[in-house]
Amino acid sequence: MPGHAAPREFGLLGFDHIDVRVRDRTKAKRFFVEQLGMDVIGEGDDHTFLLFGDQVLGLRDAKEDETLGGIDHIALRVAEWTGLRSRVGRARVVITGEKEREDSRSLFLRGPEGLRIELVWRPDPHSHSCSHTPTSAPVAPDPEA
Repeated sequence: MPGHAAPREFGLLGFDHIDVRVRDRTKAKRFFVEQLGMDVIGEGDDHTFLLFGDQVLGLRDAKEDETLGGIDHIALRVAEWTGLRSRVGRARVVITGEKEREDSRSLFLRGPEGLRIELVWRPDPHSHSCSHTPTSAPVAPDPEA
C-alpha cells in the first residue's frame, strides 16, 4: 500500500512532544505538576515542557487571537536527519521553518487543516530541552502564509 511507504521513508519513530496553548501557563503548570504528578523538564520565556513517563507535554502562552487549549503543534521524532529535507520535498510537503538547537534539529511542516507539524531529530533520543536557537538556513516560502 502506498500510504505505508512515507512513514518508513521519513523514519518516524513516534511522538516527540505535543504543545498546547494556554492563557495562564503558571496555573496550567501547577495543575499538571501538583494534580497529575508531571515533572517540569524545561522552561522558556513563552513555554514550559513537562514530562510524564517518557512523553512530553509543552505548554505555550496563547496569543490574544489564538484558541485556548488548542494544539499549537505536534512534534514527531525521526530516526535520522541526513536527507530529511529532500525526502520531505519529494513527498511535496510544504516546509515552513527549520531550527537547529544544541541537542536537536527540526523541520516544521504545514499539515492538513492548518495543523503545524515538527519533525525532530535528536542524537540522544532521551534528551529534551527548551533551547530554541533558530538556524540561519533558508526556508522555502509558505505560499499560504
